[in-house]
Amino acid sequence: MIKRFRFELILAVVLMLFVAWTWHKQEPNAALTRAETDRYLAIVSAKFPMPDRMDRPATLARLRAFAEGDDGRDVYMLNLLRFNDRMASGPAPAGRFKGTPEEANAIYEDNAKPVLMKSGAFPIFSGKVEEANAIGGFDRAEDNWTRVLIVHYPSRRHFFDLLTDPEYLKKADFKSYSMHMALVPVKRELVVPDFRHLALAGAIILFLLIALIRALRSARR
Repeated sequence: MIKRFRFELILAVVLMLFVAWTWHKQEPNAALTRAETDRYLAIVSAKFPMPDRMDRPATLARLRAFAEGDDGRDVYMLNLLRFNDRMASGPAPAGRFKGTPEEANAIYEDNAKPVLMKSGAFPIFSGKVEEANAIGGFDRAEDNWTRVLIVHYPSRRHFFDLLTDPEYLKKADFKSYSMHMALVPVKRELVVPDFRHLALAGAIILFLLIALIRALRSARR
């Protein structure tokens, strides 16, 4: 009987190893050390492109506080994004870009997506904002967003790895110069997948389980 189901058994082992590897990759990490924080921030200070209007000292102070608050757990980063009317000014190449902010961001995303996925982080939600806030946010700085994006990072170290990755930094200015953004770290309390996906996965698992039981009973006869 084992020979008859050899392929299925091998497949099951391979899939279990894949799930175990994925699970381990998303496990909590040790919190960032002071030395790591200093190293990351030195790179950000020297190489991360910030337009003239961006307060570099304040940004670095926020990033340091975020790093020093590390508890080793994963983090969800809420990205509130609003395109500028035109590209911001500054010393980076994006400051001389003649296209629209939307076109600049497309260049950034084409470069950033492979780096993001390779790092172990991944976007879990992305949406286009087409209306003003339904309630609150009457200040322009808090309203009329363009896009909302939520990215999951297995740890804050993953976030800083991305922020300081040489390949990512090549086109990072095409984002920072094209939009106003607020990155809000959120600690996970409850994450519920789309119920339709749960229903589909449950139906497939139930079908395969019943099929396996029937096949095993048939093999015993």
